[in-house]
Amino acid sequence: MRGTSFVIGLLAWLFVGIASAHNWQDDFSNAIDSKAAWTGDWEHFAINKHGQLQSQVSQAAESALFHTNTCAIHAEWQCWVRISGNCSAQNQLRFYLTLTNKDINSDGYFVQIGGTNKNITLYEQNNGTSTKIIEHPQRIKCLDGSASYVDVRVTRDADGLFHLFSWIEGKDSTWVEEGVAFVPMVQSTYSAVYVRNSKTRGYDFYIDNVQVRGEQQQSPLGNQTTYDKASATLLSDNLSPNHDGWEDEVCIQTLVPNDDYIATCAVYTANGMLVKTLCQQTTISQSETLCWDGTTLQGNTAEIGVYVLYIELRNQHTHHTLRQRMAVSLTR
Repeated sequence: MRGTSFVIGLLAWLFVGIASAHNWQDDFSNAIDSKAAWTGDWEHFAINKHGQLQSQVSQAAESALFHTNTCAIHAEWQCWVRISGNCSAQNQLRFYLTLTNKDINSDGYFVQIGGTNKNITLYEQNNGTSTKIIEHPQRIKCLDGSASYVDVRVTRDADGLFHLFSWIEGKDSTWVEEGVAFVPMVQSTYSAVYVRNSKTRGYDFYIDNVQVRGEQQQSPLGNQTTYDKASATLLSDNLSPNHDGWEDEVCIQTLVPNDDYIATCAVYTANGMLVKTLCQQTTISQSETLCWDGTTLQGNTAEIGVYVLYIELRNQHTHHTLRQRMAVSLTR
């Protein structure tokens, strides 16, 4: 079958390497310890009388503090955020889960609280470009108010899945899952908090109860799965979307025990960039076929190369979960 060498190469590249655990937290109750642990623009921050990290500038500014962090897998990141006013592109806060360098523009992943859509979003930052990888379609404008109190939690498991959760005081009765994204490789040297504020909003950003725990990931995740591989079958591993009626799409056929399962299925590049979401938390029948026609989120035809189709099938009542990753080569 065409593309087999690409698939074999990808599967050989994908393997697991996990090392030492690394855990830390800061509730900013001890200002001396906090100022020793965090480095960066301390002239733009202070620890207030409530034991919270608070922005402290009288002009429009971009401010960041960095904390050493090697957590990348089996990991959990959590923090509390308050923004005392309306969010916007000029007034937002970011919690950087991972950064490869002590530079806010280096490669990594961050949760943005606020921004133009006034919601909670997970981004990948690569070569200076930020790409949205998790955004809940029904949570746009969820921070559209005079003030927002938000708890944010992100987990990443052994399969490379980022789960983003949030809890907005006064709106949510429990944690809300914003979404899921598959990322096969994450490197981290630092975490960071970042504030972008307008001239009149320099004192309106608060951070507290930062907690990070997990293990260092040294090499990309494997194609292993501890779940039932029979849950999904790839009907073809080659895609040639030239509309000639031959291999114009690739399809996954699912098989689950009953109708209680919901499916999330997406296409990623070999290095984990989201290309297309085929379905997200969608109720499916016991046998379902999901297809990708080679197009991207923007409706363009994807570049020639190897892609990963990821599918998660979860029982809504028992939470029994079936997950699988499959490699596909796109040709012309």
